[in-house]
Amino acid sequence: MPTHSVSRKPVVTSLEDPAIEQSSQGVRARGAVTQTTEAGLLNRRTMLVYLVPLGAVLTLFGLIVVFSEGKRRDFLVQEGGVVESATVLGYFLCLCLLLFKGGLSRFKSYADVFVLISFFMLRELDFDKKFTTMGIFKSRFYTSAEVPGVEKLIGVFVILILVSVVCSILYRHLKTFLTGLKNREAFFLGPMIVFALLVLSKSMDGIARRLKSLGLELDKQARLNFQALEETLELGIPVLLMVTAIQYFAYRKSRLNVGNKSTVSD
Repeated sequence: MPTHSVSRKPVVTSLEDPAIEQSSQGVRARGAVTQTTEAGLLNRRTMLVYLVPLGAVLTLFGLIVVFSEGKRRDFLVQEGGVVESATVLGYFLCLCLLLFKGGLSRFKSYADVFVLISFFMLRELDFDKKFTTMGIFKSRFYTSAEVPGVEKLIGVFVILILVSVVCSILYRHLKTFLTGLKNREAFFLGPMIVFALLVLSKSMDGIARRLKSLGLELDKQARLNFQALEETLELGIPVLLMVTAIQYFAYRKSRLNVGNKSTVSD
């Protein structure tokens, strides 16, 4: 019987096979998701993004205490001095960053934060007492007979706006903030540091008077050092706000890019 040999051709899978290409895209997309998630998580590298500028602010305080005195210190940390002016500029740059990176189309989503930062800037410019008999955030402003009734009404109106803005931020962003902390997302560390700086700087304001009421008297040098610490901590607030905003917009952009890649791969 004649023998017929059957030749089997090897199956060659093309590198351009659509199934393989689609699978590769899916793997790359999942890798990108993992990479982006790791980049946005709280770790040593992402913590340095916040700790370095915070350390720079504290270093500035140390330099002021050690190397400046007399008129030079007044030039740096007195009302209207270099540090306070830099703080105002920092708030202004932070507002510009929100508008530039966030865009007017998304302004509604962060308008309350924008207004709050504007309040901080105006407070640094002494708008809370520049046009009234005394500061509108002092309880004596509302109990003193020296303050006209119209000024008191304006003060109440401003405080109501501020309270409504804070309530809006808590209502709209608190859940997201807590979820971000739970997921260890890095940019949520920024608001915590900013809040700590707000509390610390406020506690420095009038600390000599409060300690005196407790029977503790601070000498002149200690009072000057506390004043320098207050001013430098206040400078750290807009600096950390800008760092947080930059981190947030970079993270949001990377998540959007990964989402687009995942959609294509699917």
